[in-house]
Amino acid sequence: MSTIEIAVPSSWTPGETLAVRALLQQTVSAGFPVVAAVRADATPDQILDIYARLRLLLRESGLAA
Repeated sequence: MSTIEIAVPSSWTPGETLAVRALLQQTVSAGFPVVAAVRADATPDQILDIYARLRLLLRESGLAA
């Protein structure tokens, strides 16, 4: 197993950092992650909408893990 290190924004709390680490670890363990970079002002609803559309696209294409 290899280790990947990433720098997180200084504005992130320790809890946010740990939560993202856990999500990335789960995703990498389950398959290849799909990461979307969005602007800092993206609302939670916008991000949820993007990922819902992406989940549907992956499921319909047969690519979902």
